[in-house]
Amino acid sequence: MTNFYIASLDDKRVAYACDYLQKHGFSAVDNLSKADFVLAGVNPENLDAYKEFPVFAGNVCGDNIFDYTKDERFAAENAYYTAEAAVSIATQNSNISLINSNVLILGYGRIAKVLHRFLTPYTSHITVCARNSVQRSTAKMNGAKVISFDELVKQNTYDFVFNTIPHPVLNEKELRSFKKDVLMIDLASFPGGIDVHFAESLGLNLIVSRGLPAKFSPKSAGITVAKTVIEHMGVRL
Repeated sequence: MTNFYIASLDDKRVAYACDYLQKHGFSAVDNLSKADFVLAGVNPENLDAYKEFPVFAGNVCGDNIFDYTKDERFAAENAYYTAEAAVSIATQNSNISLINSNVLILGYGRIAKVLHRFLTPYTSHITVCARNSVQRSTAKMNGAKVISFDELVKQNTYDFVFNTIPHPVLNEKELRSFKKDVLMIDLASFPGGIDVHFAESLGLNLIVSRGLPAKFSPKSAGITVAKTVIEHMGVRL
């Protein structure tokens, strides 16, 4: 039997990952010396105490550490949890429906593609803005209207904006082009793609939404963590 030690339960996903692992031949121990590996959440505060052990954690690097967020399984499933939560945030925080609304998606990576798929039943008015010509071509083939960032600065009528680009793309010039009642949801990792301070100064409704799977679907996300750990260890279920 493989034993593991839980570094912290601050990340809700870890508790569910623990339950799943124990149902599949692993054992959680309360003594670090008995552990074969350490399980931690995403963005753990400090792992120095576990440097002598193999560690599974998210968004962290170092010797003897496996960053499960870089795993293809984790990234693929996490994209679906994130997109689902983003749609929920949009419907809960706007005075208008997504149905027939004008939607802008910034970027067209993994999360943006899933989000596009989730939004399509609500509206056919979906625009993708991306610098990458391949991404724009893919988005167009998937039924979206595509624009470049040069076109974005023109006055627009988007009701919802979803950003997935993890570096600043909506600054003063771009933000001034949006109507005042737009709802912006920044899904990108820090520092995000939307200038928070300038958006606030313009009175725009911006919601910075990071780590959504842990907040909206911790059990599902935790099971994904556990499955990633199991696969990395070469255990067959």
